[in-house]
Amino acid sequence: MQRKKIAVIGIGSFGKLFVRYLFDDGHEVIAIDRDPIIIDSIKDYVTIAVTLDATDEHALRSQGISEVDYAVIALADDFETSIICAESLKKCGVKNIYARYQTELQMKVLALLGIKDLFNPEEKAARSMAETLSFSGMRSSFLLSDEYSVVEVTVPKRYINQTIADADLRHKYNINVITIKRPTINKDTKRASDSKSEKILGIPHGNTVLKEEDVIVLFGSQTDLARFLET
Repeated sequence: MQRKKIAVIGIGSFGKLFVRYLFDDGHEVIAIDRDPIIIDSIKDYVTIAVTLDATDEHALRSQGISEVDYAVIALADDFETSIICAESLKKCGVKNIYARYQTELQMKVLALLGIKDLFNPEEKAARSMAETLSFSGMRSSFLLSDEYSVVEVTVPKRYINQTIADADLRHKYNINVITIKRPTINKDTKRASDSKSEKILGIPHGNTVLKEEDVIVLFGSQTDLARFLET
């Protein structure tokens, strides 16, 4: 994985988790917020934590914002600031700008400003949870776009002891098996809670046999995945 330089503007509940995940993944993370208390709380979990007004173009330039690979506007409750910040980032020469929206109107306004990469974490989380509750055996889902998803599903009974080639999910449902998570028992641990774990089998071959309690990770369109899960 290539290390990226990423600026995250607006450190609310989502922003705090987001910067920590990025930092844990080895990226250079610049956390920006106007609240010094918030910045102080996150400083140990990012590369640089800065208290500044993100609508101030000169303040952004002072942090080398033009050099970042990505700038993420994660503000939730101050859309006016998001708009001004987006304009400032564009003037600074930031090429890859991601902006958070909460309503369809906000999404349209940001798109009119030329911000193509828009996201709504609440909407994605709600849709993901709805899918998880709707289909038996689904463990989790991750929306890649409005059309495509990655889902984790406990292997259906009809496929237990079949090979991936025999299951033929690609031709029957137009979905791909990315990998398999297989439960394992660690006999060396003393704690019962630590004895069970999951082993990632990597990219599976056609002769890989699906076993009971396996979790298969699938990629496909939401329509094709729903057709598979409803069967």
